[in-house]
Amino acid sequence: MSEVDTVDVVRRMLDAASLPASEAELARYAAAYPAQRSGLDALYAVPAARYVDPALRFRAEAAVEEWAS
Repeated sequence: MSEVDTVDVVRRMLDAASLPASEAELARYAAAYPAQRSGLDALYAVPAARYVDPALRFRAEAAVEEWAS
């Protein structure tokens, strides 16, 4: 992806989220975007994690353990 394309992708994502950014901010975001994108893609590249629920859950039935004396 060229630098111009990356700036366009970042601009469209910010527009979709209704987030303003100056041209200087867009340039910095675009410079960081390829590394962030590849990191996010790597999270989904692990076949064993495909159907794992990544969220922590509150369990009301959890027992309270005394730890302070």
